[in-house]
Amino acid sequence: SGKTTLLYLLIELLLKEKVQAPNILHLNLEDPAFKDASIYNLYEKYLEFMNPSGKVYIFLDEVQEIEGWQKDIRKLYDGLKNLKIVITGSNSSLLKGEYATLLSGRTILQEVYPFSFKEMGKLKGVVTDFELPVIIRKKTQIKHLFREYLEYGGFPEVVDKGNKKLKTLLLKEYYNGILTRDVIRRHSIRQTGKYEKAAHYLMSNMTSLFSVKNLSGLLSINIHTLEDYISFLEDVYLVFCVNHFSYSLKKQITYPRKAYCIDNGFINAVSFKFSEDIGRLLENKVFTEIKRKGMECYYWKGKRECDFIIKDERTVSEAIQVTYSLKDNSTRKRESEGLLEALKEFNLKKGTILTYDESDFIQAEGKKIDIIPVWQWLLKATD
Repeated sequence: SGKTTLLYLLIELLLKEKVQAPNILHLNLEDPAFKDASIYNLYEKYLEFMNPSGKVYIFLDEVQEIEGWQKDIRKLYDGLKNLKIVITGSNSSLLKGEYATLLSGRTILQEVYPFSFKEMGKLKGVVTDFELPVIIRKKTQIKHLFREYLEYGGFPEVVDKGNKKLKTLLLKEYYNGILTRDVIRRHSIRQTGKYEKAAHYLMSNMTSLFSVKNLSGLLSINIHTLEDYISFLEDVYLVFCVNHFSYSLKKQITYPRKAYCIDNGFINAVSFKFSEDIGRLLENKVFTEIKRKGMECYYWKGKRECDFIIKDERTVSEAIQVTYSLKDNSTRKRESEGLLEALKEFNLKKGTILTYDESDFIQAEGKKIDIIPVWQWLLKATD
């Protein structure tokens, strides 16, 4: 997602601001040479060889590779004042439990995601002004770029590749690396075939409802083991599970969940179903944008279903439905009725249906429904 690149940019900025090179320590902790290392001991070796004068900046990439890293970081901060440490990791457990407690009050967190469509538009020079008239004028170029984004996602190195086969190969390499390095090795998974089968099932059924109990039977995997597998995939930011909305936690966890993926490119590289899955890819992309904003989201299912219920602190603030097209009357009826049910349930005056390329609005039962293309919504271009 570009974490390492950000570290290099920060180092470059420090050098431009006349920070001396000996005052900057950068370590890629995925290097096997650091396998049994202690961060504190590495820092002492650095002092011995470089003898820096003044403030020291330490950049530690993939810090979760070092056992006990959090205690060493705290030891450094507690013992030294003239020090700034930047760490990256590929595991959400860095933000939880003991890790978070040990570093409480000492950290500023920044989650890094693949490029948003807005960032990709800027990078490619397709759109730099996000006012609606400009967006409409450049609609053809934007839609062409959006089709690529929908299929190959937003990982920086993938975006940079011009060849489609290279994009797919790189995505498969990333995916296999996450499964093997970030999960199988770290958690010493023995039944790798079953674990990979569970991961592939989720990747091939993104945005669909699933029950762990039913999936356990389907894949012949112990239910507790399957829960662990799903938790591991969530920890490494590959998969996100969304619950049914309920003010009762007990009801939330008894309903099926919906799975989403960090990047559309993975879905297409693994499942090979782009042409028949555009509606699901749109929904997955909407989810990742909601996630990027740090919003808390759920799905709603009463008599009908609504894809996204967004919660703002204690109250529901927004309801969103996603579909490829509303041209078919039965689809229009299903999607609008599902959204209307959610709007009434949560006392909202208006909602949104996001489509591939249709704009309109619906007035019904005292509610307003805006119909907006996903690409326009992602660019935040409104009237």
